[in-house]
Amino acid sequence: MKKIIKLSALLCIALFTLASCSDGQSLQEYYVANQENSEFILVDVPTSLISDDTKALDEEQKRVLKTIRKINIMAYPLKDSTTTAFEGEKAKLISILEGDNYEQLMRGSSDMGNMRLYFKGEEEAIDEVIFFGSEDSRGFVLARLLGDDMNINDMMKLAQSMEAGDVDVSKFEGVMDVFGDVQ
Repeated sequence: MKKIIKLSALLCIALFTLASCSDGQSLQEYYVANQENSEFILVDVPTSLISDDTKALDEEQKRVLKTIRKINIMAYPLKDSTTTAFEGEKAKLISILEGDNYEQLMRGSSDMGNMRLYFKGEEEAIDEVIFFGSEDSRGFVLARLLGDDMNINDMMKLAQSMEAGDVDVSKFEGVMDVFGDVQ
C-alpha cells in the first residue's frame, strides 16, 4: 500500500511539473538567448543612472523610483542583410508578449511606427512594464522596466517629472543615442 501511495505521489508531482512547464519561450529567456547575438543591441540600465541626485526629488518621487529595480533595453536595428530575420524576430516577440501573461495597456501607430505597452502583475502592484516599438524600415526596440509593486499612476507621475526636468536623465540619454543613427 505504501508503494502505491509513493508511486501516486511521485506521478502527481511529475504531472504537475510537466503541466507547469510552458512550451513557449519567456521574454527573459528570449533576452538571455540573444545576448550574444550580434544582430541585437542590449543594454541593462541600473536605476542609479536615472538619478544620482535624489536631493532634487520629493518624497513621492523617491518612493516611486525605489520601486524600479532596473531597465533592460533590447534593439534590433534593421540592416539590408537582416530584413527576413527581422520579421521573424518581431513575430517571436509579439507571440511572447501576447502569450506570457502580459496585459496590454496601450497600442498605437503613427508614421513613426507601431508601439505597444504591456504590464505584468496586478494594477496596483506591477512587476514589469514593457514597451515594444517597431518601424519596418528601422527595426524594433523593447524596453523592460522591472520592479516591485510599481503602480501605473505613479509611473505616469514619474514620467511627467522626467519631462519637467525634476529627474536627471542626462546620463540615460547616451544609452538612447545607440539607437539614433542605426538603419
